[in-house]
Amino acid sequence: MGRPATLSRERIVDAAVALVEQRGAEHLTVRALGEELGCDPSALYRHFRNVDDLHRAVGDQFLSDVDIAPRPREGWRSAVRRMCIELRAAQLRQPRLAALVHSAPTRLGNELAFTEALLGALQRGGFRSAAAVKAYHALIELTVGSAAIDAAVAGLPASDRDAEYQRWRDDYAALDPEGFPMLRAAAAQLYRGSADERFEDALDLLLDGLVARRKA
Repeated sequence: MGRPATLSRERIVDAAVALVEQRGAEHLTVRALGEELGCDPSALYRHFRNVDDLHRAVGDQFLSDVDIAPRPREGWRSAVRRMCIELRAAQLRQPRLAALVHSAPTRLGNELAFTEALLGALQRGGFRSAAAVKAYHALIELTVGSAAIDAAVAGLPASDRDAEYQRWRDDYAALDPEGFPMLRAAAAQLYRGSADERFEDALDLLLDGLVARRKA
């Protein structure tokens, strides 16, 4: 028999990512990870201060899919828009990993690099200091919130998603017109198109508003 592989931070994170993708974030415990790695769970604490430290490292992994490299002759707004779209897409591709960072930023390599790039693009767009920070928070809350809302239907086949949206419209259309006149009147137009299109529309509206406030 060969010697067991040396335990390292990278090996632990790789095993934890696989465990979360297979079983969900709620199953990421020191005991479960020790079983996966064939080691005493206490050995993990040589590489991570606590469970929260481990969760942040694992959650930071999905952000490596977000391409923050600047494009030649790319304007600030295009850069912001692209990074937000890519961030949302990364969350939808790996929702179980993304769930580990919904409540707090990781403050680790990938998240730090993304935040630096987004703030940099906003500053190139004329947002300074507090204005750039407010714009950053608005963009992150829209992007992360949109991914969380859309995650339940994102993995469905397109025909199933369309059928689900139609059921929602039918329910709205069947409402009492006296109690919900506005909602019933809008029912046929709600949830049209794809969730990606709706997010991009919302992102453009937000950027328009941020630009208007910047110029005020």
